[in-house]
Amino acid sequence: MNIIDIKDLHKSYGKHPVLKGIHFQAKPGEIIGIIGKNGAGKSTLLEIIMTIKGFDHGKVSLFNQDLQNISDRQLEEIRSDISAVLQPTQFYKNLKVEELLKLFKAYYQSDMDIKKVMADFKLEPHRKTYFEKLSGGWKQKVSLAIAFISKPKLIVLDEPTTGLDPHMRNMLWAYITEYNQKTGGTVILTTHYMDEIEMYCDKVMLLNEGRNEVFDTPDQILSSTGFQSINEFYLKNVSI
Repeated sequence: MNIIDIKDLHKSYGKHPVLKGIHFQAKPGEIIGIIGKNGAGKSTLLEIIMTIKGFDHGKVSLFNQDLQNISDRQLEEIRSDISAVLQPTQFYKNLKVEELLKLFKAYYQSDMDIKKVMADFKLEPHRKTYFEKLSGGWKQKVSLAIAFISKPKLIVLDEPTTGLDPHMRNMLWAYITEYNQKTGGTVILTTHYMDEIEMYCDKVMLLNEGRNEVFDTPDQILSSTGFQSINEFYLKNVSI
């Protein structure tokens, strides 16, 4: 069973087409990176996958359920299996880290142990720190911890490591891959760091002018095109 199955997906804003016939599948346990320049349609595609934005025509199935032929109850069940970390991160400014985790645990009706979550993400030193006082990297760690609290089958990450130093980027990816390995959950993400695509992603989709021109494993893309890196492949295939 595919976690995501998208066929001939189209989306326009007014007379401006953003997605022009997307085909896309994601299986359980896969980490899939979506790359493309700003305005290529990446965020719109993620919002459709998260069920927070509609589409014009095509077919979108999540967890083997067609989004156009389900009840409100079924839609809520689908949403309960999805978590997201989006840009820019916005949470309640006047809440401390531990308070935020407890709030979302209650919201998701999760049985996760907050102390264990803080230990796993090494958040204990910032347990009583207000979210707005955290650095960008620590905010992303808290956001990722919150996303995991619901034990989702699908996590959507919009540029999760943008602006972070190499050490923090590596730390966040360690948590993402560990989640993936332990739970078999599916991760869909966008990034402008092509080294992350090569190191961590099972498959990569190149979105260019609203079309997915390539969707394959990084190794297969490089072997079939002759490029030495995904960064070189990207620069040669996407114009400014």
